[in-house]
Amino acid sequence: MSDIALIIFDCDGVLVDSEPLAHKLLSRALLPYFKAQAAPLATACVGRAYPDIQRFINAQASSPLPAGFWDQLQQATLVALQADLLPDPDLRSLLEALPLPFCVASSGAHEKIRLSLQAVHLLDLFEGQIFSAEDVARGKPAPDVFLFAAQQNEVNPSNCLVIEDSDPGVEAGRAAGMTTLQYLPNSDSSQRNQIQALRQLLQWL
Repeated sequence: MSDIALIIFDCDGVLVDSEPLAHKLLSRALLPYFKAQAAPLATACVGRAYPDIQRFINAQASSPLPAGFWDQLQQATLVALQADLLPDPDLRSLLEALPLPFCVASSGAHEKIRLSLQAVHLLDLFEGQIFSAEDVARGKPAPDVFLFAAQQNEVNPSNCLVIEDSDPGVEAGRAAGMTTLQYLPNSDSSQRNQIQALRQLLQWL
């Protein structure tokens, strides 16, 4: 696809395998208050910005969660990411070989994005090209963070290729008017605009 001028990667679930870990921590934290609904609620939060997750969960609670609940969960998540994420040399090689500029645009906070990329030895490849939901008014599924990334790179949204795993992220990419590929590495089927391996994005360039 010769008109692509910028590749925009999501972070969690695409560049780093952090979604299962974050889902487990959120489910465990919610369990005392939501019982059997804890895991489904955690699943509904995948791909969304932390403030949006807080508003969503707080709205479901029959009584306010304890003071410090969200701060403690955020700190536990950062500690776990730093301890458990592992680098993927093949992914680094793929990124280094890409023929086009690339960046990351994530629902995560800057601190979380940087910590995650550092843990998997990719941070140096994204310096100066890290965009967060903290930078914009609305998180995914709104297109704001993708449009901000394109603007900062002086690239028209129609010339951007988004790589996303979550449904809110895919919705955001499409709403931004960008070509959007959904990365589902564990999927058994391949549908239009769906890839199972990141190396498949090369055929779109």
